Amino acid sequence: MVAVKKLVQSMPSSQQQFENEVNLLMKLKHPNIVRLVGYCYETQHLRGHHEGKIVFAWNTECLLCLEFLLKGSLDKYISDASSGLDWPTRLKIIEGIFYGLQYLHEQSDGPIIHLDLKPANVLLDKNMIPKLTDFGLSRLFDQKQTIHTAINSGTLGYMPPEYLRGIITPMSDIFALGVTIMEVITGHREYPYDIRTSSTEFIEHELQKWRNVLQKQQGYTSLEIDCQQITRCIQIGLICVNPERTKRPTMKKIIDMLQGSKSMDWYISNELSSPNIQVEAP
Repeated sequence: MVAVKKLVQSMPSSQQQFENEVNLLMKLKHPNIVRLVGYCYETQHLRGHHEGKIVFAWNTECLLCLEFLLKGSLDKYISDASSGLDWPTRLKIIEGIFYGLQYLHEQSDGPIIHLDLKPANVLLDKNMIPKLTDFGLSRLFDQKQTIHTAINSGTLGYMPPEYLRGIITPMSDIFALGVTIMEVITGHREYPYDIRTSSTEFIEHELQKWRNVLQKQQGYTSLEIDCQQITRCIQIGLICVNPERTKRPTMKKIIDMLQGSKSMDWYISNELSSPNIQVEAP
């Protein structure tokens, strides 16, 4: 069974996006990237009627055949701690997104910037393993330069401040990753606008929600370990959404921080330097 994605030819850039997605998916092979099974590109010369006249026009069909992922997209599972997915499943999803994005950013011929990372573009297989999808906007990034563009395709709320000014770097994905992490943990789709006044209070508030849920589970013995993981993930999310792109970490540093092999102290004290963004280390 496969999933078929039909690209609507509504804009001049639609064909370019289709070709871009096919070319990228053909080269990407990773457990956390959706697999391309095949594609179809067909143009027909059709006859129709318009205002009482017979008209002729070219019609192009663009289809992508992708692996079918049983659980659908991640946005259907966004909820707060009181309902929905348990913490181990959410952590597994966060880790998988991290590894998929690291794979994109560490390609041998240069980083690939996704440019539209969000829960709707993360698909889940039957085991809730996440796979990144929708590479129509993605760019191959030249590490020697910063891309400047007048085209601001993407999703509001996930685009960093500099992207709205036409500046594109891998840090654009890091910002979107931070927003996505926060959604997975808290269920808040309006992030990051609702936590600017007090990040420390925000963490404590969300952590208490999880404590209340975890403590009710019969036979549960890993409360403190899970609370440390939740705190760490929220802090990573806050670091990623720093408005200053030069102060966001790379994917390698993010994974090191998640695994505890890299301290977040320096990032917390130096990266989250905005007057309204202050987070304490766990």
